[in-house]
Amino acid sequence: MTMNTYKEYRFKNNPKEQEFVEKFWKEYGKYPLMEQIVFGTDERGLSKDNLSEREELIVLSTIQWLGSPVGQGFLNSCGFELKAILYGE
Repeated sequence: MTMNTYKEYRFKNNPKEQEFVEKFWKEYGKYPLMEQIVFGTDERGLSKDNLSEREELIVLSTIQWLGSPVGQGFLNSCGFELKAILYGE
């Protein structure tokens, strides 16, 4: 399964959502499966547990949501401050 976002059409009006998703892909694109990111791998390199397709979409849409104005407000209220995400770091 490839990593797709739930609502990519939102990127046009909410570029910060796209920035969060792209940063996530950059950081975790080396993993072939979302479940390896969520659950980690065992000594054989296999996922320790499995995600359904629906659960994978929930994880990805949550990452995207964190870049939305509402998600940013939530992060700010939790004491997090967004700094510029520089590609190529």
